[in-house]
Amino acid sequence: MAKSKPTNCIKVTINFLKKSEGEIMALYMIHWKLPRDRKMEAFGNFSQMTVADDEADSGSVQQIGRWHDAAGEQGWAICDSPTVTDLQAWLFNWGDLISSTITPVQDDAELRSMINSKQG
Repeated sequence: MAKSKPTNCIKVTINFLKKSEGEIMALYMIHWKLPRDRKMEAFGNFSQMTVADDEADSGSVQQIGRWHDAAGEQGWAICDSPTVTDLQAWLFNWGDLISSTITPVQDDAELRSMINSKQG
């Protein structure tokens, strides 16, 4: 029996993971939650931001993608950041309106390379 491919999956391929020769980006996944009693304030602040405001707000953090689940009061982003401190500084700007979790992540090629180097 042939395996069917899942229809509810999104595959994102990132082709710009190297900043310069030999330098790999540090990728982070952010998950945030909006407290129900602050949700409308957060939506109001976010909806008034321009692209320039968004870029200034995130500082040296480069957003690769950001996804929102407004009904579920949560969202996710994949970002590149020079340091975790830069990432935390960006999230601090929203600290009174969201709770967040930062998780370092790797793409397939980076993980395979690490595994293969460990297995000799």
